[in-house]
Amino acid sequence: MTLSFRRLSGGFLFSLLAATVFVCLLLSGCGDSGDDPVSPAGDDDDNMVDTTTVSFSDDIEPILNANSCRNPGCHGGGSASGGLSLTSYTSIIAGGVHGNTVVPGDSESSNLVLKLKSPPFGSRMPLGRAPLSNETVQTIADWIDEGAEDN
Repeated sequence: MTLSFRRLSGGFLFSLLAATVFVCLLLSGCGDSGDDPVSPAGDDDDNMVDTTTVSFSDDIEPILNANSCRNPGCHGGGSASGGLSLTSYTSIIAGGVHGNTVVPGDSESSNLVLKLKSPPFGSRMPLGRAPLSNETVQTIADWIDEGAEDN
């Protein structure tokens, strides 16, 4: 059986052409265009969310110790400047004469971060020493923004 295009009606050819175009368009949409914002877990390390938690004991305390913040005459010992003792988590959260040192979840309102950048009162900390690096200040800010937990 041989079919001749002359024998096929114009309507049939149009329907066949339309169906072919439809199937081609449908199949072309099934490929991976590479710009899908959602990737399966473990599919691509570039799409991983940073879930690193800043630890008070592992990250914040070493910063306070390394920068002499806990020394007597600064914010350690019996004569803590501004009534603020930085000797323990509890004393940091308690604050000093200027109120809350740390506002958990809000580093931009926390005096601890403000005093390390451009303080709204008094001098920049640590007093008489070089400013802490932006990375170090950001670590403290991240800890506060994560809830300032005693971890």
